[in-house]
Amino acid sequence: MNIKKSSARNTLVQVVVFLVVSAGLIFYKKAAIATLVTSGDISKAGLLINGIILLLFLAGLFKIVLTLFRYIDEHHAVIKVAKNLKSNVFEPLAGVASNRLIAKRYHDIEWVTKQGSPVNHAALASSTNASESTRLTFIRFVHSTLILAGVFGTVVSLSMALIGASGLLSSPEGVKEMGLIISSMSSALSSTVVAIVCFFVFAYFYLRLNDSRIQLLNDIEEVTGLYILPKVSHTEEGLIAKVSELTATLNQATERLLSVQQTFNHAGQTLQAAVDDLHGQVQGGGLNEIKDLIRKGFHLSEPVYDDIQDDNQKQQSTVPRLDEAQIEPSITAENDLITSDKASKLR
Repeated sequence: MNIKKSSARNTLVQVVVFLVVSAGLIFYKKAAIATLVTSGDISKAGLLINGIILLLFLAGLFKIVLTLFRYIDEHHAVIKVAKNLKSNVFEPLAGVASNRLIAKRYHDIEWVTKQGSPVNHAALASSTNASESTRLTFIRFVHSTLILAGVFGTVVSLSMALIGASGLLSSPEGVKEMGLIISSMSSALSSTVVAIVCFFVFAYFYLRLNDSRIQLLNDIEEVTGLYILPKVSHTEEGLIAKVSELTATLNQATERLLSVQQTFNHAGQTLQAAVDDLHGQVQGGGLNEIKDLIRKGFHLSEPVYDDIQDDNQKQQSTVPRLDEAQIEPSITAENDLITSDKASKLR
């Protein structure tokens, strides 16, 4: 979901620009405005009515500015909650004030879910819309009253003009009544112009405020439908979808386990073949070769007992061997010599 930038900020910038431009024009034309007020061309009643119209306009504009600031904060809260829900944060309302519309919506849905009742999204949307509409009562009052105030000023000024005309007709020397007629007509024109200008500007900003309100409510309903309801509430369709997703995940895990088992079987077969090969080498006299390799690898000297055994073998090989035919005559001659010595001694 892509939440667009809040239009309330743009409207607020436009209000600030309008106020700055208006203040600049008033400062630039302050001399003419002061002369118009003090010259008496506009009656006191006309000045009072124009003042009431301007006061209503500024009060309504101030209320619009406050509402725009609140909409900007509400929009930031909606964006933050949406990001938290996207990131699966444990507490989606972290850093969001409890009086924000999105926080109230989350708590309402959570409470209804705990009660085991189905969430009526349309009813919640209607309730939020009605609650927001009650906050704009004063702004709608100003919007409806500005043009009527201008009409009221025109009617009052014309009435005063008629009163002056009746005095003029009753007294031919009534020059003062003639001035009253002129000032009353000027007051009627001024009150009408002021009311129309104020109504024109206020109606524009009022429509922009409604656009910001509609955008905010639409973002809240979108976040509710896409993130809050699937996370908090549990419907039959949602449970079926989750079970299907869990089944697909288990199937994938089973396939991975089978693949891992095949890998282990192949590794076991390879290890058994290596053990058999090593056993065959040991049985075939490969142990001496392994010893020689280890001795060469660690740069060990030859064992001493091997050298002694080799020398003994060499000495045995150099000693001449006598045949049995040569040994037997020598033994017989030696025995005869011993016998003759014994006989001589007896004599």
